Amino acid sequence: MEQLADTDRHWKWNLFLMWSSQLLILGGFAAVMPFIPLFMKNELGLTDEHILGVWVSTFNFFGSCAYAIFCPIWGALSDRFGVKPMLLRGTFGTALIFPLMGYVHHAWLLVLLRFISAACAGTTAASQTLLVKNTPENKQGFALGVLSTAIWGGTMLGNVVGGLVVHYYGYKFAFTACGIMYFLAGFIVLLAHEDFKPVAKPASQGHGGNRRHFTGFRGLPQFTTAVWMLLGTMFFTGFVRYFEIPYLAMLVEKIVGENEAAYWTGIICGAVAVGALLSGMLTGYLSDWVKPLYILVPSMGISVATMLIQASTSNLWVFGVSRTIMYLAAGGTVSVIQKLLSAATPKRKRGKVFGFCTTANGVGIMLSTVAAGGVIYVTGVRGVFYTAAFLLLLLIPCHIAVFRRIMRQRYFAAHYKAVMAEK
Repeated sequence: MEQLADTDRHWKWNLFLMWSSQLLILGGFAAVMPFIPLFMKNELGLTDEHILGVWVSTFNFFGSCAYAIFCPIWGALSDRFGVKPMLLRGTFGTALIFPLMGYVHHAWLLVLLRFISAACAGTTAASQTLLVKNTPENKQGFALGVLSTAIWGGTMLGNVVGGLVVHYYGYKFAFTACGIMYFLAGFIVLLAHEDFKPVAKPASQGHGGNRRHFTGFRGLPQFTTAVWMLLGTMFFTGFVRYFEIPYLAMLVEKIVGENEAAYWTGIICGAVAVGALLSGMLTGYLSDWVKPLYILVPSMGISVATMLIQASTSNLWVFGVSRTIMYLAAGGTVSVIQKLLSAATPKRKRGKVFGFCTTANGVGIMLSTVAAGGVIYVTGVRGVFYTAAFLLLLLIPCHIAVFRRIMRQRYFAAHYKAVMAEK
C-alpha cells in the first residue's frame, strides 16, 4: 500500500493540470477546425460543393495520416523518456504552426501545414497516458471520464468563441488565438508531476508462461489478443464516428445560408460539446461499475436515430437539438474502450498501447475521410450524413460480438476481475 501511495500520489494534481491543459488545447483546436470548409470557400475560392468536399477530405486525411504515423513513435518514446516531454513537444510545437494557416492562399499549403501540425501533436493521447500511468487502477475510468469533460468542454468553448471570432474578426485572428491557447497549455503542462521510472522488460520465458496469451506480427509489438481486438474496435469507431464531422459547416450553410454559417456552426458545435461533456462525466463514472455493452449499445442506437434526423431536416433547430442529443448519448463512449484497454495492459506498456490506440483511431479517421470524400463528391453533403447513420447501425452488432469475445479472454478476464474487485 505504501508503494502504491507513493506511485500514485500525484494523480489528482495531474488530473487537474491535464484537464486544464486539454481545455485550452481543444478550445484552440475547436476555434478553427469546424470552420475549415468555410475558410476554403471564402478565402481560397473553392466554391463548388463537390470540389470543396474533396479538399476538406484531403485536409482531414493528411491530418489523420500524420497522427497515425507519429503517435506510436511518441507513445514508444514516452515509455522510454516519460510522457511529460512528449506533452511539451506537442503543445509548444503546434502553437508555432497553427497561426501560419491563416495566411495561406493555396489549399495544398493549408494541407501541408495541417500534416505538420498533426505530426507534432498527439497531446490528448499523451495526457491520457500520463493519467493511466499515475492513477490507481480503480480510479482510471473516473479520471478518463473527467478528462473527457475537458476535451468536450474545450471543444464547446472553442466552437462558440471561434464562431464569434470568425463572424466578427475573420479567420486570421482565429488561427492566431488558437496558437496562443496552445502556448498557455504548454506552460500548464510544465507544472505536472510524472513519477517516471524506466521499467526493464521481464526476463524471457521462452515458450512457456503466459506467452501463448500474447499475439503479435513481425515488426509489431506483442500485445494480448484483447488489446489487439480493442485496437481494432478503436479503428472502426474512428472510421464511423468521424464520417460526417468535417462537413458539419457545409450542411449548416445549406440550411441557413452563407452569411450566418460560421455563427450558427459555432453555436451548434458548442451545444453539442455540452452534451458530450455531460456524457463524458456520466459514462466515465459508469464505466467503473457497469459492463461496457450496457453503455455502448443504447448510446449507439440513439446515435443512429438522431443522425437520420440530421440528414433529412431543413430546420436549424431540429438539426441542432438532434445533434446535441446524439452526443449527450454517445459523447463519452470512447472512454469506455480506453478503460478496457488500460485494464488489459500492464503499466509498463500503456504508453505504447495508447499510442497505438490513437493510431488505430487515426487510421480509421484517415480512411473515413477518403470514403466520405467519395460519397460527398457523388451525392452531396446530405448523402454523407445518411451514410454515417447506416455505418453506425452496422457498428452495433460488431461491438456486441467483439466485446463478448474480449470478456472471455483469460488474461483480460483475470486482470479486469481483479480491478473490479478493488471497488
